[in-house]
Formats: sequence, structure tokens, C-alpha cells
Amino acid sequence: MRIKFIAKPILDSQKARDYKEEISKLKKEDIEIEESFTEAQGENNARILASKAIKQGFNRIVFVGGDGILNEGVNGIMKAAEGKMPSDFAIGIIPTGSGNNLAKALRIPPDIKKAFGLIRDGKTIPIDIGRANERYFVNVISFGFDAIINKLANDIKGKYQFLPKEGSYLLAALKEIVSRISNFNVRIKGKGINLEKRFTSMAINNGQSYGAIFKIAPKAIVDDGEFDVCLIEPVGRIRALSDIYRVIQGTHADLPEVTMFKSSSLEISSPEPLPCEADGEVLEPEQEYKVNVLPKALNVIMV
Repeated sequence: MRIKFIAKPILDSQKARDYKEEISKLKKEDIEIEESFTEAQGENNARILASKAIKQGFNRIVFVGGDGILNEGVNGIMKAAEGKMPSDFAIGIIPTGSGNNLAKALRIPPDIKKAFGLIRDGKTIPIDIGRANERYFVNVISFGFDAIINKLANDIKGKYQFLPKEGSYLLAALKEIVSRISNFNVRIKGKGINLEKRFTSMAINNGQSYGAIFKIAPKAIVDDGEFDVCLIEPVGRIRALSDIYRVIQGTHADLPEVTMFKSSSLEISSPEPLPCEADGEVLEPEQEYKVNVLPKALNVIMV
């Protein structure tokens, strides 16, 4: 077994110590271990590191971080594999990020020692991933309000590192609601779907949550071959604040401004570029998106 660890530097001192301890234990076992720590730019970008690891024949790539490093890494893996994923290959997750939404969907514990226990056990399942134009995603791709608050949350996390992980997303959402609530014209086409609406937020989900605390698609299943789509139409500020609470609770599906449906592929278009994020990574806005599910395309180590 050859395992490549691709890790975002861990700021929490206790988690950093636990990680070093568990890695040291693995290196004493009959397992070939290689580590790399990521940088935002250059050769140590998670996408490049993961692509190289596939070409070097590693059986496992374990990502240490949150949904962002997973997104970059899986994009590197999928493009390097060129649709021919080795049958004995799987990814692992040590969730140390601010959201860890896919890890939650897979019931991977936030405790580093317990997460390492899963890596040792090696149980894997195949899960779906998504593709939007040329970009892959593992948990969610969303448009409009969601993408705007992700950018704000990233800025807040940089400025106020004392905030709890969930706090940056909630603070960003409240700030956006108070200052303005953007909305966009959009056309959505898919099997049995033909909508033309003005919307504030649209999330196409593989997992149940995003932004650490928002249960946007509580019935989503990561290996059912379909996305759970949530579309929210414009409302006033007071109503929006109430809706935020309902989304945190996962009880928003019956609201009149909310449309939810399942789909395996969608075509999305707008007369203006749509703010977009995938797994918490803010992307360049585009006017058209083709979004497809890739059923059970990636093996993941999980409970």
C-alpha cells in the first residue's frame, strides 16, 4: 500500500500534534507514506500534487483539510486519470477545514485520531461526484447568494481567525442580507425540468450541507446518482433572516419561495454572469453551465 498525504497546514496546535503523532505511527507500519503540504500557488497546489500522485501510482491519496482542498485535489485526480480510475484507488479525508461538509455526509469523525483509524481500516465505498463545464465538485456547486457569501466568508476567516469555523459563514450571510440581497434571472433545463425564474440562491447538491452549518439538502445521498437541487426565490430582508434559520435547521423545503427537485443533469443559463462557488471555492462567473452527475465515480474511505 502506498499512501500520499496532501495536507493544508493545520493552524490548531493540538490538531497539528495529533496529525504528526498519527503520521509517525503509520510510518512505523508496513505502509509507504509520502507527505506534501499545500500552498495556494505553484507546484504545491493540491491539484498539481494530486495529479502527480495518480501518475506515480499511489493507491491512496489522503486529503488533510476541508472541502476546498478536496475540490482542488479531486480535480487533479480526475484530469490525471482521464476517466480511467484504477480499481484499487481511493481517497481518504482527515477533516481539519472550516466546513468539512463532505466528511459530515460520509460520517467521517472530526477527531483526527479517529479519522486516522478509518484510514487504517481501509473500508471504501464509491460515491458520486459532479462536473460543471470543465470543473469537478464533490459536495456542492451553487450560484448567486451562496457564492457571494462564500467569498465574504473567506475574507472574514482571514481577518478574524478567532471566530469559530461556523461563524464566518453565518456572519457573511447576515452581512449580505443587511447590505443587499442580489438576485438573478436564470433558465434551468433538464429531464422533466424547464424553469425560467428570478432567484437569489441555487444550490446543486451531492451532500446534505454546505457552509458548515446550512442543511441545504437534508435528504441528499452521495451515491444515488442524482443531485438534490434547491432554488430560492427573492424575498425581503426580514423573511430572508427567517429563511436562514430554516436552512440551518434543514426545514426550509416547504417554504413558498423554495423549489426543490432531483436531477442527474442540468443546463443553466443567464443573461448575466452568475456568481459561482464549488465546494467553497469561488469560481469565475459564467453565463452558461452544463452540470452532470458522474455516478459512483470515486472510491472514498469512510465509516
